[in-house]
Amino acid sequence: IDPQNIQECVKDALKMCARKDFTSISFPALGTGNVQVSQVADAMFDALVEVVAKKSVSTLRLVRIVIFQTAMLTEFYNSMLKKENTDVQEEEDTDAQEAVTDLQDEGSLSKGNKPQKPERFVFMDKEVDPACFHICGDSQAKVDEAKQWVKDLILKEQDSSIITDDAIINLTTSDRQRISNMINTMGVRVEQESSQDKLTIEGITKDVLKVTNEIQKMLQRIRSEEELSRSAELASTVVEWQYQQQGGQYQSFDLIHNFRLEQANETKKQHVEVTIQGRMYKVTLPNGPATDNHGNSLDIRRIDKAAHDSLPQYWDTMPDNYLCQSFPIQPGTSEHDEVLGLFQATCQNSVLKIERIQNPSLWRNLQIKKQEMDSKNCHQNNEKRLFHGTCPLIIDTINANGFNRSYAGKNAAVYGNGTYFAVEASYSADDTYSVPDSQGQKHMYLCHVLTGDFTEGQQDMIAPPAKSKSTTQLYDSVTDDPTAPSMFIVFNDIQAYPAYLITFI
Repeated sequence: IDPQNIQECVKDALKMCARKDFTSISFPALGTGNVQVSQVADAMFDALVEVVAKKSVSTLRLVRIVIFQTAMLTEFYNSMLKKENTDVQEEEDTDAQEAVTDLQDEGSLSKGNKPQKPERFVFMDKEVDPACFHICGDSQAKVDEAKQWVKDLILKEQDSSIITDDAIINLTTSDRQRISNMINTMGVRVEQESSQDKLTIEGITKDVLKVTNEIQKMLQRIRSEEELSRSAELASTVVEWQYQQQGGQYQSFDLIHNFRLEQANETKKQHVEVTIQGRMYKVTLPNGPATDNHGNSLDIRRIDKAAHDSLPQYWDTMPDNYLCQSFPIQPGTSEHDEVLGLFQATCQNSVLKIERIQNPSLWRNLQIKKQEMDSKNCHQNNEKRLFHGTCPLIIDTINANGFNRSYAGKNAAVYGNGTYFAVEASYSADDTYSVPDSQGQKHMYLCHVLTGDFTEGQQDMIAPPAKSKSTTQLYDSVTDDPTAPSMFIVFNDIQAYPAYLITFI
């Protein structure tokens, strides 16, 4: 046996494939017992290139050379590389380019094989053919062993992540392009379910984690934009800010500027910057004017749409220049009896007086937040009446500005750094929370609290957690025990209103 005989033998076999319309063929390493391995490899690959280049085997797509002696792999691999770089009819040799030569060692993958470059997944819609491994061995057991080894190796490096979020359908064209760019860069697969609100990310673990985090950031941005838009729409039903150019009629600000002006006004900011017809103005609050860098000024006004219909009907009339006022509730009235009954349901301390706290700005903020929460949670069971013990030194501050979560941790903060409210008055009546004044009198608020959807809190929380790992939507509050709560913790100051101040001993 010489290299010429080997080459003719391979050519004959390939021609037989053409006659019988075979699509694949496997060769052993012919004559390696009598001829140098490099000569055998060159002869076999010369025959393959010659026959395929003549296009005489139109159906043949796969040629295997099965090698069981590990030492021969390098010689065959080097020969294959040489033939791969030859110029023989390269411009027409598409069949030769499609032929695949697998060099394998006793049922395991050849260490000499060059890894095939994975195809990139196009965002959400491109189907990719799976990679195929052809494993040969001298026994079925060894083939099965190699097959399992390959599977374990792939699974070890693979991971998947599922994101379910309504905001997915609002991903912008720019967001989708960024996702496609990450797919092309990292080789991950991102599939969008037919429901449009679920994404599945698959690939190497570190790449899946990176892509998932980036998509979550996009969704958080979309969620924030949606919440801002929703808050702006709700605010526009309560108040309308307008500007007037000299000699012209008053014109309304857009919803976002209207909302930001109202926020700034409620938080007692002196100035806020706005854009009017493409020019930046600084607005002096609360009554204007708005002035640009050239000294041009516009008149500003605030129209309270809900001045007469958003406040409780049982509230007393307040002077126009009063932002907050407390009113004693007369014993024997239904209002007094209701508050007293809630207090005495769990607490037998003697009540000295009950005062109603009237703060229109805080009340309207609560109503705006409640409407937003009712819409977001798709139910109206979002508000509870809860108790909050306080120190006499900060009563005026709470009445005027509401609760401040910045004081979290002054007392126990086991379930998060928010403002705590108790289900039962007896809990808040403890001296730790209702701190006695110099006369031994204590104070407790009965509050309207927007608890919304809640979950169990944890120490050091600064905001409620997400409702699931695959969404950016947060719970509205946390509690000590979701099944039988004794307290609730909120992290947004406008989620609670100090409705009544109860003085007791």
